[in-house]
Amino acid sequence: MKNLAIFILTVFVFSAYGQGNSTSGFKKIQVGINISPDLCFRILKNNDGSSSSENIVHFRDSIETIKMGYTTGLNVCFSLNKTIGLETGIQYSDKGYQTIVTEFVSIQPDPNIPEKVKFIYHFHYIDIPLKANFTLGNKKVRFLTSIGIVSNIFIKETQTEILYFTDRKEKEKDPTGYEYNKINLSAAISAGIDYKINSRMNLRIEPIFRYGILKINDTPVTGYLWNAGLNIGYYFGI
Repeated sequence: MKNLAIFILTVFVFSAYGQGNSTSGFKKIQVGINISPDLCFRILKNNDGSSSSENIVHFRDSIETIKMGYTTGLNVCFSLNKTIGLETGIQYSDKGYQTIVTEFVSIQPDPNIPEKVKFIYHFHYIDIPLKANFTLGNKKVRFLTSIGIVSNIFIKETQTEILYFTDRKEKEKDPTGYEYNKINLSAAISAGIDYKINSRMNLRIEPIFRYGILKINDTPVTGYLWNAGLNIGYYFGI
């Protein structure tokens, strides 16, 4: 993720230096790459309406919190005119949530038993977005907003377990083995700026919010994943 961000920044700097202030021309098709560091979490729902499921929801809400994730991939934009365009592509995303650090209650201290533990849940998806883009302005810096739907194809869920001992910290990462729905849909909305480097290249920076429309599994307590991030994209007209 860090290498991709450095690549985008490097391309932007050299393109701006080499091409100067040219803003002529209009490319109807653009290809690009993007990266979005994300804050990720979920909203729980009591599916069966039972008191036991409601207690689970309250308990999990008390110990689970936001985690860092990311979304990155390739995009293709089709401009209908200088204001309206359509965008699709293929993305890889790491969504999910984590627990707070929880203490173990031990009658007798033992250096081989952890004192605290923390779990991080990673939901790995292939995302296929379909968005409508709207840009306003005719100068190098334009206002950009977009709205669309994202098809989420589930790959796997992994769990990172962090164990805190008196003298060390250990980390383990394994698949959870839980069953999750293979397909989900997310609504996506964003707003930011589009910086025109030259007639072919532009850089987009836009805060973005994605919310899972469908539940992640069919259990008494289920979840709806969401993530909010800062999407950075580099696009090249062809």
